[in-house]
Amino acid sequence: MKPGQIGKLLILQDTPLYKLVDGELVIDKILKKGSTYRIYNFRAEYLGVGGGYFVKRDERIDYRTPSKQKLNAVRCANPKPETPAPPPPTPPGNEGTPPPVVVIPEKPKLEPFDLGTQVSNLSTLASRAGMDKSGNAYLYIILHGTPSSLAVVDVNTNETKSIFSLGNSTSAWAIEVDQNGIVWVGGTSNGHLYSYDPNIHEFKDHGDMLVGTAETTIQDLAVTHQYVYGSTAYGASVFAFNKFTGQREFIRSASFGKQFAKSILAEADDSSLYVSIGPLADIFRWDVRLDNKTPLLTEVYKSESYAEKMKRIDDDLIAIKFFPSKKANLYSLSKGAFLQEFVADSRGFSPIEYEKNEFYYTYDGNFYAYYLGTGTIRNTNARLPRKRTALSLDFVQLKSNPSRNILTGLIDNEGNYFLYNPFSNVVTVKKAILPSHPVNLHTLLTDPDNRYVYVNGFMTGGLTKFDSLERKGVQLGGVNQLESGIVMNGKLYGGAYPKARLIEITPNELWDQSSIKELISLDKYRQERITAMAGYNNTHLFAGTYAQDSLKGGLLLNYNVAIGDYKVYEDYITNQSIISLLQDDQYIYGGTSIHSNYQRDQFSAKFFRFNPANPEEKEFFFLPVRATMIMSLIKGPDGDIWGAADGTIFAYNPNLNKFRSVKLLNAISGRFSNARLIAGKDGFVYGTMEGRIFRINPTDMSYTIMLESGAYEIAQDGIGNIYYRNLANLYMIPVEKLHPSIE
Repeated sequence: MKPGQIGKLLILQDTPLYKLVDGELVIDKILKKGSTYRIYNFRAEYLGVGGGYFVKRDERIDYRTPSKQKLNAVRCANPKPETPAPPPPTPPGNEGTPPPVVVIPEKPKLEPFDLGTQVSNLSTLASRAGMDKSGNAYLYIILHGTPSSLAVVDVNTNETKSIFSLGNSTSAWAIEVDQNGIVWVGGTSNGHLYSYDPNIHEFKDHGDMLVGTAETTIQDLAVTHQYVYGSTAYGASVFAFNKFTGQREFIRSASFGKQFAKSILAEADDSSLYVSIGPLADIFRWDVRLDNKTPLLTEVYKSESYAEKMKRIDDDLIAIKFFPSKKANLYSLSKGAFLQEFVADSRGFSPIEYEKNEFYYTYDGNFYAYYLGTGTIRNTNARLPRKRTALSLDFVQLKSNPSRNILTGLIDNEGNYFLYNPFSNVVTVKKAILPSHPVNLHTLLTDPDNRYVYVNGFMTGGLTKFDSLERKGVQLGGVNQLESGIVMNGKLYGGAYPKARLIEITPNELWDQSSIKELISLDKYRQERITAMAGYNNTHLFAGTYAQDSLKGGLLLNYNVAIGDYKVYEDYITNQSIISLLQDDQYIYGGTSIHSNYQRDQFSAKFFRFNPANPEEKEFFFLPVRATMIMSLIKGPDGDIWGAADGTIFAYNPNLNKFRSVKLLNAISGRFSNARLIAGKDGFVYGTMEGRIFRINPTDMSYTIMLESGAYEIAQDGIGNIYYRNLANLYMIPVEKLHPSIE
């Protein structure tokens, strides 16, 4: 052991060594099987080997730590005491009675109780259509869930023929069909690549294409005879999978400093790739063999976030759709120029219908045809149901009329799909019969009485009201993913994603759609997420946003819940997003993130407050640590204001203008959410951070890590039981297990 060492690892399989460069982890070299290294610190799921180098903690390494006695003996452990900490202060009003004796063991023997899945949804994310060699037409649909799955729907009969589990993915939207009719799917969050061959009814999981990198999602796929190419986030990389060898041949950064490699195309002979990256948008042709890149995008479109979809129309033309403007254009490779701008809201474009010499897309519910002979665009006046758009557009041939191309694809997230005959101009809508799936949980919050724990579903939404007394929940559909929420005046207010919508839910006996009301949408200010809320005098609701597609920072919303009036303060903290708010006394306190519009502000995150009567007058406080995010502001059991500044937990006394703090982790991940805190009924502060549950004694800021992994968000009921989420399940730590006696 060396001073500062906390453990040791053995390399079981060759694994990358990462170096911390400008706050990002990049691969420096490959560590060989059999070598050993000392571990000195943590960074999320990475282990620090010293000198700013890290190894990912996964199945390729064996990490071990010595006993705490040995660590203490060489003074390598965290200096905070591991022996029982003194009890918290006596609550006001009980000064005359002896404080309760609270004994905290060295390792609390927690026995979390699994309350099971809480939110289940039928949500169709993406689709592609294709034909097998026997002339059967299929629509391949990705179903969101934990895990997600691939459904095979016979377009002729509307029968769901098969459902295959995407076992290592909780979501997926990259999907493509190759020239042999084989469908390929790229998943998240482990980056597995899957395939299904309808000709032999064979489904395969080809493994993690993102292994050895910090990438987390596959954004898009392109397939050729020999390769499957994938674009990724959040390091904007591209990989190549060889279909014949079954191996990933390479994964490379498409552009350093970008977060998305969003859409990808490939030449049939594998000579070049076309990659769109962002933000901000750029597109280039990439000869991966020579590593030569040729820019295609003009300055006109470089203010877009990214090119959302690219479609090869013929040997010369690429149709490109941009986000968020919905502008589209045709790029001519031979001319090296864009030809004609138009608007489209479909997720891409159809192939050419050669007999009519047209390709198709949708906008505002209508099918449009682009005639390649003259460049004429016409509205076919063939319409989809209200507020629907084509999520995919592929030609198939039906057995009832095998000589004609029929366009098909999803139109929503509920399993509805269209059949469009471009010759008769008739649109038919069908609904696939598909099962609901449990989904990952997202936001937890409680009512003022702490009886009900509200549990929200990730991405596809859904909100369950869990009764902590009866230990059962009732789900309300039609609620999107919530980034924040508060219960005030008997109503639940939530920040719904996308489009930063403020919704109001009035709980009733039916707990149905009639209880949901949208109050305002902030997307007109180019905001995407309402990440913080605080109430004031039961009349005003203050909300802060994360700026995703604005060139500015987040805004502050002052909404009068009594009369429905509101005021917006744009770019409230210049170039930063507001991610935490708290009402205390006559002030609203707030915390920010330096992340805004996929950019990082050069300054540290801010801790501030304002008088609700005059929000424009802000008062800033200088934290004892520099941080990228200031999260989860709460009123602590000691009366101080508590929050998380990256891996440090702080307490601020407004009367004395003094800070206390304790560092739990050296670094954390995320842009606007990670740590969550609650004021425990037993006088301690509880929280989650990077999957850990911890407890802090306000008396001396000593802490105990109660669970090392698998715990996210946190809530407490009226009895004192603690709740947290992990994947699709809700867990409870009974109050009697929070302070077990030492055996």
